[in-house]
Amino acid sequence: MMLKEIVKSWLETNGYDGLCDSDNECGCKLDDLMPCGEPGMNCEPGYEVEAPEGSDYDFLIAPKKASGVKK
Repeated sequence: MMLKEIVKSWLETNGYDGLCDSDNECGCKLDDLMPCGEPGMNCEPGYEVEAPEGSDYDFLIAPKKASGVKK
């Protein structure tokens, strides 16, 4: 099993939607996990939350559930 498969399995088992790195404004969902090919040392499990109105992002992954959680 490769790192990506191990991480994806763990995230799914524990109810997370993806990974996020708040320091670098980076996030990825389970269906496109680690598109950078190099997960960072600051990546942490996260939940999909709605992007703020007017945001350029289609989605956001945040380390904590917040109001506006899609799931």
